[in-house]
Amino acid sequence: MQKTIKYAIVAFIAIITIAGCKKEINYNAKFANGGNGCKLASVDTDLGILGKYSLSYTYDASGRLAKVTSDGESRVYTYTATKITGVLPDGEITELTISDGKAVSSYNSDFFNVNGVSIPVTRNYAYNADGYLSVVKSYLDKKLNSTTELTYSNGNLVQSKITYAEDNEVETTTYEYSSQLSVNPYETSDPVSLIVDYMPGGYFGKYSKNVVIKSIQRSSKSDDQLVSDYSYKFDAKGNATYTAVKSAQKLGDGTVLNESSLTFSLVYICK
Repeated sequence: MQKTIKYAIVAFIAIITIAGCKKEINYNAKFANGGNGCKLASVDTDLGILGKYSLSYTYDASGRLAKVTSDGESRVYTYTATKITGVLPDGEITELTISDGKAVSSYNSDFFNVNGVSIPVTRNYAYNADGYLSVVKSYLDKKLNSTTELTYSNGNLVQSKITYAEDNEVETTTYEYSSQLSVNPYETSDPVSLIVDYMPGGYFGKYSKNVVIKSIQRSSKSDDQLVSDYSYKFDAKGNATYTAVKSAQKLGDGTVLNESSLTFSLVYICK
């Protein structure tokens, strides 16, 4: 699991997940793939209790992500007309199935490891008439775990509602945005990356128009809230060169627990 955290660079989700006691953990990520003539070259991360990591990105002649490297090990990506596959040295596989330019499903061979047994996750994706991701169904070891419904307004994702199959608990997250346009979005400025198994290429439909600055997560079985505030620094082309995520669990009585502060410093290659 630690390798997945490192190569996916969404370990901040792991901390948010621990704080909020989520039932499902998404350790996969979006890799930025241009949009303004720039591609992500490297990321330095400070993930608090999970440590600090540096990652570098290599692209093939077609501009597609070829590998992500950290500490001398790489997740290597291969492409066919309908599939993108990423493989770690230990054999862990992530796979995205594509139809008409959009992801229709994804697979991770080692989502959980329980007593030495790997439990895979599969997700199915549907889109609305405007081209935005609208429904995600997640299966753990082929058993339905959750259904996520996404709502948009003014070109931005404003709500995700997850219903868990086991007990019908509903987890709702609302999102707030700044006026800053989202250009070449990276995972920390694209809330959809918390919901899907992202891979490069913009395969999850349209992304939100603006940059997310706050998310508030609530559960139907608790008065607690998980509040995350996002701040950024941008370069002249609109790339987020620095992202900070501050999260805290707020109890119904106003008590604040599990505060965390995570930072990401990003370097881009531009044409």
